[in-house]
Amino acid sequence: MAETTAEHELTDEEKGVMSLRGHLLELRSRMTIAAIAVMACSLILWPFKEFVFEVLQSPLPDDAVLQQITPTETFFTFIKISLMFGVGVSSPLVVYQMLAFISPGLYPNERRMIYYSLPAVAGLFFIGAMFAWFVVLNFTLGFLTNFSPDDIKTELSVSSFADFVTKILLAVGLVFETPLVIFLLARLRIVSTKRLQGFRRYAIVVIVIIAAVITPTPDPFTQMTVAIPMYLLYELGVLLSRLAVPSREEDLDPGPDPDSSDADTSAA
Repeated sequence: MAETTAEHELTDEEKGVMSLRGHLLELRSRMTIAAIAVMACSLILWPFKEFVFEVLQSPLPDDAVLQQITPTETFFTFIKISLMFGVGVSSPLVVYQMLAFISPGLYPNERRMIYYSLPAVAGLFFIGAMFAWFVVLNFTLGFLTNFSPDDIKTELSVSSFADFVTKILLAVGLVFETPLVIFLLARLRIVSTKRLQGFRRYAIVVIVIIAAVITPTPDPFTQMTVAIPMYLLYELGVLLSRLAVPSREEDLDPGPDPDSSDADTSAA
């Protein structure tokens, strides 16, 4: 009887394989649920594709014309628009599936941090997308379409215009997550307020570069419409980093002096 029981006992390696297999099956199940939710929301939004595309065209100047270059261009553009909005509408369920999969491996304080951050993530992204819609796109499209001489008619392809608008909305929306990212990094003791203050001048250079990439126009005015809010978001992140760590703990970590490397080089 003892021999029979021993034969059915699993080794640690076999238990590990079964545990890994169980995690993979759970991951596949949750990814399937998320994919079905995205597809279902995309199909529900499909009848409204033309209305959504008309809204996307609103930042265009009146004299700009959209044209279809290939026979399938408009069709696939509508598919991408439906999928994009399907992901947005189903994002709460998708995020829930992700958190349900990873939460067993997190500490309670880490789970609380993630759950409390979700509303801020959604709110900041929405504010950034609205800023891109009402400010960045108006300035950018106005400059690009009016840059051509009067005898050149502005005609944009449907797919390139849709890709341009969605990329701007996504990029600026992600940039507006900066304060939350800084707050979480400070909460995890990866950065400190003094470090952020010390590297402020380097942050300004990075902000200007990112603003130049996001706004594909050479005029500095349009770039400043993105760079100035980005800098204000960085300063907001610095203020939030003070709230992330108690002041007494912050004082224990003075942080590196950004001029220390220059001083060491001069001394050498």
